[in-house]
Amino acid sequence: MVRRRGFYRIAPRRWCYSASVIRGFLLATLALFWLLVIRLLLRTLAAFFGGGDRQQTKRPGPRSLPVEDLVLDRVCHTHIPRSSALVARVAGHDEHFC
Repeated sequence: MVRRRGFYRIAPRRWCYSASVIRGFLLATLALFWLLVIRLLLRTLAAFFGGGDRQQTKRPGPRSLPVEDLVLDRVCHTHIPRSSALVARVAGHDEHFC
């Protein structure tokens, strides 16, 4: 169905799926942007007005585990701890296996 306006014929507007997907993506991006701006504003206000006297809690560092030598298994070529390796004397020297 074609409507007539003035001298030109104007085709009716049809629903376009891609345009609605793009519009939804842009609205979601805009909403995310404003949420991030509000979060930044609230954090800045909290630090300025009341968060300055609060001390940062110290996080514990990584636990130090005892260091153990690694040996190479000559069959599967993996490094394993010396304490868990099987040892065999081959051709006069020790070989380690998993």
